[in-house]
Amino acid sequence: MEQYLVVSLLGPNSIGILNAVSAHVKKNHCWIIRAHMTSLGSTFGMLLQINGKWNHIAKCESSLALLAKKNEYAIQTLRCTPPTYSEKLIAYNIDIITTQRPEIIPSLSQFFMQQKINISDLHCESFSARLTSTEMLSLTMKIHIPVDISLAELREEFINLCDELNLDAVMEPERGI
Repeated sequence: MEQYLVVSLLGPNSIGILNAVSAHVKKNHCWIIRAHMTSLGSTFGMLLQINGKWNHIAKCESSLALLAKKNEYAIQTLRCTPPTYSEKLIAYNIDIITTQRPEIIPSLSQFFMQQKINISDLHCESFSARLTSTEMLSLTMKIHIPVDISLAELREEFINLCDELNLDAVMEPERGI
């Protein structure tokens, strides 16, 4: 029976972290089915979802602690199951560019929480505008909208929020391949 393991790993940013972890996962007869990783200053962060047979997942999970200790990584593991949805949902992507301000992410998360919409993925990054050196924020998120929510009303409320916060935003349905 297939099992799933989520692994969160933080450590010093150095060449070869992905190679060490992915080789370790493969050696334990498991495979990475989803991954997010990034350099955060002098630190490296990785979030993985690993799949495999229950006995291989158990072996991989226990031996990851040894790998982490050897390489001075902080590691957390958690068993999980594939997502199940009790209602029909529509996936939408949102892209936002704005000046960097502390209220942006809390305001967006509160808006979607009040609408009972799950944010399933979020990526944001600060950067300096090329000509003005203004601190900017690029934010991308994926949301899952219940089919009984009026898309026109949601879009209008979202645009109003974006106008209030002075956000340049695009909200569009996820396109299949």
